Formats: sequence, structure tokens, C-alpha cells
Amino acid sequence: MKFLIKTLFTLLMAITIIFFALRMTPGDPVERLLGPEAKQEEINKYRTELGLDKTLTLQYVDFVKGVFSLDLGMSFFNKATVVTLLKERMKPTLTLALISIFLSTPIGLFLGTFAAVNQGNMKDYGVRFGSLILLSFPIFSLAPLLVLIFAVKAGVLPVSEWTSLSHMVLPILTLVLPLSSVIIRVMRNKYLEEVNNLWVPVLQAKGLFNKAILVRIIKVCMPTILNVVAIQLSVVMAGTMITETIFDIPGVGSLLFEAIGNRDYPVVQGVIAYSTIVYMVVYFVIDFLNSKLDPRIEQ
Repeated sequence: MKFLIKTLFTLLMAITIIFFALRMTPGDPVERLLGPEAKQEEINKYRTELGLDKTLTLQYVDFVKGVFSLDLGMSFFNKATVVTLLKERMKPTLTLALISIFLSTPIGLFLGTFAAVNQGNMKDYGVRFGSLILLSFPIFSLAPLLVLIFAVKAGVLPVSEWTSLSHMVLPILTLVLPLSSVIIRVMRNKYLEEVNNLWVPVLQAKGLFNKAILVRIIKVCMPTILNVVAIQLSVVMAGTMITETIFDIPGVGSLLFEAIGNRDYPVVQGVIAYSTIVYMVVYFVIDFLNSKLDPRIEQ
């Protein structure tokens, strides 16, 4: 019940902020739709049809009612419902985000543990240096760099579209490299913290093999790693939207950027509501997994 209340409150705050922020930005969607040559009578007619002649309060109430009844309205420009547009575009976005998380988590766990086990030698320094370099590149600069190396120079991977596995490689790499770098550094630090706890020498004194102790340490580290994944999820969602625009992927991110450019209020509001719901659902799953991995966490 607590989680449900927090989710509803978070959703309400997110859609409220985006609703009023959109209205404060310069530009009129009707003028954008009809063009600069449109007559005032025609503009007024369209504003009435789109419900933009209502007071801001009434528009906000209608919007909130729509969100909680799963009716996000009609796009100003595409003449389709926002729910329909989201259904058409969400598959590439969810695929890109989920694959990135599922790949970066084991990569980060393995390399972070590898660096911790080899603390102080060249292997440790190499992993840490590589992760630091990757963290220094934001997505909007990492993506063009990968395109330059693998598409322009090497010519081994395509740049745009979303029609085959080869088209997915560069977008997924763009998200996996920085996310796994975060997990590497957190995992290494957490592993070194746990390996110095008293329970590790106790297990060694009992004759437990090093591999078994290693597995136990990783298990103890998992709640921390899952929390990092949950925190990074918002970065992944934002990164997915930027990546889709760069690689011309027909997902929710490219839909959002098109809608922002067109001042398509219902679509922008719908995408924000959708992203908030996805984030909260994933956070709930991670919170549930944490409660199973660590019984000290309240259920």
C-alpha cells in the first residue's frame, strides 16, 4: 500500500510539473499546426477543437483524469490517440533499455569483482582506468564516437534504423558502456568493503573454499548493485531517448523529441507519464528482489 501511494504521488508530481512547464514554454501548437499564414478565425476554431480555449485549471483537471483513466488524449499532429502512438513506439525503447540493463549488470559485476580480487596490480588499474574513461563520455558524445569508429572507419556496423540485430549493436553499446562502468566501480568498492569484514575470516577458518566465499560476497553485494541499477534507470531512460534520436530508432524517445518540437502537448505529457510508470514498476521489482536477497530489508 505504501508503495502504491508513493507511486501515485510521484506520478502526479511528474505530470503536474510537465503540464505547467509545457504551458510556460514559448510557442503555440495551433500556430505551429496551421502555419504563419493562418487567419485568426481559423486559429480560434482549432483552439476550441483541441480544448486549448479552456482555462488552465480545467485543462489540468481533464489531463489528470485522463492519465488515471488511461485516456491520454489525441495527438495534435498525428491524429491518433497518444496510447496508440505509445503502443507503436514502446517496443524498441523497452528492448533497448532492458537489453542494456541485462547486459551491463553482469558485465559490471564480473569486471568489478575481477578488479577487486586483483586489487593493486595492473589488471585492477586497467579495469579502473577503462571504466573512468567511459564514464567521462556523455551519451551524446559517445554515440558519434562509436559511429565514427565502427560505421565510418571500419564499416562493420550500420548506423540507423531498427530492423536487424546488427542495427541494435551500436545503440546498445552506447548505453551499456557507461552503465557497466558505474556498476564496475561500485562493485569493486563494495567487494573490498565486504572482504574486510569479520565474517570472511570466520568462513575461511571453517575451511570454506575461496570460490564459495567469493559467491557469498557477491550475494551480499547484490542489494547495493540493484539499488545502483534502480538509480541509473532514470539515466538509462533519458539515454535511451537521446540514443534513439541519434540512431534514428522509431521509439518513444524520438516520438518525444518530435512532440516537443511540434508543441504536441498530449504526446509529451503521455510520454512523461509512461516513463514515470515504467520507472516505478522497475523500482518496485528491484525493491522486491532486495527484500529476498537481504531479509533485513522491510518487506
